[in-house]
Amino acid sequence: MAIRISLIWLWAPCVLLSVARNDGGRETGRLSDGEFVAWAVSASRFEIEAGGLAYAKAADNGMMEYGRLLASDRGAMCAELAILADSGGWDLPDGLMASEQRMLTALGGLEGEAFEREFMHSMARHRDDMVALFEWATGPEGVRDDELRHWAATKLQVMQSCFWQAPARTGSITVASAR
Repeated sequence: MAIRISLIWLWAPCVLLSVARNDGGRETGRLSDGEFVAWAVSASRFEIEAGGLAYAKAADNGMMEYGRLLASDRGAMCAELAILADSGGWDLPDGLMASEQRMLTALGGLEGEAFEREFMHSMARHRDDMVALFEWATGPEGVRDDELRHWAATKLQVMQSCFWQAPARTGSITVASAR
């Protein structure tokens, strides 16, 4: 119960700033800035929830701590993105993308070592997807908004440099990228 309440506080900034606006200027074959924001918010929310599950379900203390840190870090990231979305006039999604919701539901049904194994596998795949999204956002066909592009570049550097250091310390789980 306490974990669920804590996660609600991390999710709140993402939800509270969701306003009904439309990001114009969409080009064929290119995500708009607003679509990037929606994908990034959903990815952050997924990691908040998955981190909460790891904190609640993992037997390994290192993985529990990683889950707590993941939820906290992604909560801060989501809050920053919500502020950018508000200033840029981009919508925030009401929930998770379907694929992320399926992963979260699957994780929620597991316990013990099965949970830990699937958590690490799911997070490695999700991390690769997030890195690819943020690489796109900062690339030549990426987001147009300079402030959003700078934010994405900063977050990409963090994701690439230290994203998997915490789980690697657990000792019981070997972390391997899905790439």
